[in-house]
This record gives sequence, C-alpha cells and structure tokens, in this order.
Amino acid sequence: MIKGVLVVVVLLGLSAFSVDAGVEEGVAAMNRGDYTAAYMEFLPLAEGGDDVSMITIGTFYYMGQGFQKDYGKAMEWYLKAFEKGNGDAFSNIGVMYRDGSGVTKNKKMAYCLFLITHMRGLGTDDTQIRAGSCLNRLVPTMTKEELVEIFNYTEEYIVAYVKSKGTLKGVPEKYAPSKERVKLKDKDWWLPGELAFLEG
Repeated sequence: MIKGVLVVVVLLGLSAFSVDAGVEEGVAAMNRGDYTAAYMEFLPLAEGGDDVSMITIGTFYYMGQGFQKDYGKAMEWYLKAFEKGNGDAFSNIGVMYRDGSGVTKNKKMAYCLFLITHMRGLGTDDTQIRAGSCLNRLVPTMTKEELVEIFNYTEEYIVAYVKSKGTLKGVPEKYAPSKERVKLKDKDWWLPGELAFLEG
C-alpha cells in the first residue's frame, strides 16, 4: 500500500514540472526503470531548489529504486522539501512517522502532519486525498487522550519536532502555546462544534 502511495506521489509531482532541462529525460528514464539515470537528471534540479525533484529523489531512496533502500537519505531529501512547505513532504514524513520507517514510530506526529497537510490545503488534489485517507485510517487507532494532546500542540512545535528528526524532547517553551503560537484546536480551520469530542 505504502509503495503505491509513494509512487503515485512521484508521478503526480512530476506532472507539475514545467518543461525544464532534465525533467523529460528523468521521466523517460523512470518509465524505462532506469532510476540511476533518472536520479542523475533530477539531482541538479533538486540541488537547485526544486522541491518536486527533492521529493522524487527522496522517494527513490525510500523505495530503493536505483539504490539500496535508505530511509535516512529519503528523510534528508523530504526535509529539504518540507522546508519549502511542500505538501508531499509533509505527507511522506507523516508516513515515515506512522510506520516507524527510519524514525521512531510516532502516530501522534504522523496525525499532525496529515492534519496540517489536509487543513492547510498543501499540495495537489491528490496530495489532499492521500492525507485525508491517512487521517481516516489513523483516527480509529488514536485514544481521546492522544487527540487532546495533539490538539494542544502548536504548528511551531510540530515543525521543530520534524526538523529535529524526532529528537526534540517535550515541548520547549519557545514552541508552547502563546498569543503568537496558536494551539491546533484554536485554528480557524474548524467548523463550530467540530471539536466538541475533545470536551469532557
């Protein structure tokens, strides 16, 4: 299931490219299964700051396409795209936390990343569908206590946790809720009464 999701992410992301040097060649190489050649086409684009290329290379490492599977290198590329606000980076990193792929399994952080992707409308329509589907599958596994904790996090804390690759301990004061840092439950994302289940 995960393999299919990530392959779709790469292929859909590539459709968003403008016609750039290397893109057509990279897509052609992928289509013939030559991921080493595709990597060589996408690498200069990724190094030049193209976040879709970053996701593509990260997914090569995640899937072991053209390389030995390497979750650490996949995360490095996803984090570069995450810094640019790429919705697929948020969602793919969420998958890694959900499954414990190269990071300590943390379904609360996975939930947060899928939620932010979905509620902020990051990425393409397909990104949104995947994030919503991941949320729907994750919710039944969560306790009310976990959800209460999650909805009291700030986006600043979630971003800092991801950037630390899961090493951040507790919620440091500089990421705690304040006038400047709103709790997820206090975002303007929600319809009236939508979070009533958190009460009581």
